[in-house]
Amino acid sequence: MSNSSDKLSAASRAMIIGAMAGGSASVLSNWKNHQKGQLETNELVAQASLSAVKAGAVSGASTYVAEKMAGRPVLSLLTILSVGAAGVYLMDQLTEKTSDEQQ
Repeated sequence: MSNSSDKLSAASRAMIIGAMAGGSASVLSNWKNHQKGQLETNELVAQASLSAVKAGAVSGASTYVAEKMAGRPVLSLLTILSVGAAGVYLMDQLTEKTSDEQQ
């Protein structure tokens, strides 16, 4: 017998959906450059993977924090927006720092 549940938490679902959306958006935005030969397949996949990880992490974190604010819908909404914006900003800063070090 197991006490575990087969259901994912809201944060886990948000993380999965965010990763799918982020990766898909990256592929869609870079597809024309890939078709023109300006972007290699490996680079397209790397960018899509990085976008998926970023979007998934931000979505999961903001939903987790908002769950802790349950019962206060305005505060939950503001929390989701602020954590999401801060998460995107921090991930972009880390990505820029990493790409600067590689050059």
